[in-house]
Amino acid sequence: MKFAKWLYNLSGTDHLIIMAFFAIGLGLSYFTIIVLRAWHEKLHGSIKYTHAVRITPFGLVGIALAYMVILYMSMGEMITRWVAKLSQ
Repeated sequence: MKFAKWLYNLSGTDHLIIMAFFAIGLGLSYFTIIVLRAWHEKLHGSIKYTHAVRITPFGLVGIALAYMVILYMSMGEMITRWVAKLSQ
């Protein structure tokens, strides 16, 4: 199935779950970048000519998308069934 058809056939519950997973992914990606920055600083110390590791929107959203896909593919169906059962 093509991505557009798959996205169109999702229910409203699936859309909300994907948005929640994206929000969780943003938090996890921010934490990942902070940890990588601390690791880089520990590895290189405060050497005069080392480059600074910054949090850019592209990196933040890119890592968040990767986390969102992993979360949705691993737990999306289970959570959708759980929410559908609760809403009945």
